[in-house]
Amino acid sequence: MKTLKKLTVALLSMQIALMSYAQVAETLRLSDHQCVVLCFKSDIKYVDFGSGNIQGEKLSSEKLLKLKSKRRGFDDSTISIVTSDGGYHQFNVIYSDMVDKPVWRQDGNSYSLDSIGFSSVKTTHFICDEKISDIVTGSPDIIAGYAEKIDNIVKAKALKPDFEMTNIHLITQSGYIYTFNVKPDVAPKRLSVVLSSEDEVTQSSQAIFKNNSVNDNQMRIFAEKLESSKCRINDIGVVDLKMAFAMSGIYSYNDLLAFRLDIQNNGRIDYYIDFIKGYIRDRSLTKTTAVQEEELQPVFVHYSKERDSDIVKAGEAVSVVIFYSRFTIPHKRMLYFEMFEKNGGRHLAFPVSDKEILKAKAIY
Repeated sequence: MKTLKKLTVALLSMQIALMSYAQVAETLRLSDHQCVVLCFKSDIKYVDFGSGNIQGEKLSSEKLLKLKSKRRGFDDSTISIVTSDGGYHQFNVIYSDMVDKPVWRQDGNSYSLDSIGFSSVKTTHFICDEKISDIVTGSPDIIAGYAEKIDNIVKAKALKPDFEMTNIHLITQSGYIYTFNVKPDVAPKRLSVVLSSEDEVTQSSQAIFKNNSVNDNQMRIFAEKLESSKCRINDIGVVDLKMAFAMSGIYSYNDLLAFRLDIQNNGRIDYYIDFIKGYIRDRSLTKTTAVQEEELQPVFVHYSKERDSDIVKAGEAVSVVIFYSRFTIPHKRMLYFEMFEKNGGRHLAFPVSDKEILKAKAIY
């Protein structure tokens, strides 16, 4: 009898725990010309669509799922989702010509919702204050994509003058979601829309170029700060032919590495810089080893002199800050910096070890 009571109590406790952990089923309205985005607190690990008429896809963030109906009208169905924290979420799904909740958030927070007109002969640009990781359009009647090589500017337009009202979601790298209801408009008043995650409409925004976490202007500000800072390294470089070519600092910021190089002309003849290159090469080479250099492509280069930056006059010094996409190198290889003189023979080069790169100081 006691065993039966214990078992009953255990089953009741388990049932209560499951009821408190499982989410109460909510109703989602899906359309064939509008998208719905579900936003969870944890990564999505499992999804089951009760009907083949529902299509869905995870976005760049594993916490986000976009949903849409494949066709107009379908029988009521369900969607079941399991997240990485063990949460089980179930939704009752019905078809609707207009969705009432284009963004569902597990945390219950609200989302930004606005209306905008799209034209088939004019392009609308969305400029955000951070990278846009996903673009979700609710209808094939409108198109949207990144401005060339720019991660925070999206261009969009309609493919035909008349289309059924739809929506567009712009999702930032930090997870902020901008949602717009889109309607036909022959002459849209808003062709440039500036977005800010601080809920403030700014008058301007700067482009964030693809594959970089910051833009050229921000890198220029960093470079000016670094060129005026105290030298951190004083034993990497070369002195030869009345010239000094050395590295005085290595810095990191998000997905970038910055190298400060100092050039000193101790001679009486001006030095005209043809180019400076950075490349990775094996530490030791034998006579039978083919030289394999992996040249690094700079993201941004800043000289301490704006005018005649390629000239180091006799008795003068110039600093150069070169930004590269972040990298590391294996122990058997070295980073080399090499400077070539235009119409001259004063070529200078020096190596940088993998250990020095790992000591890069953060830029604040």
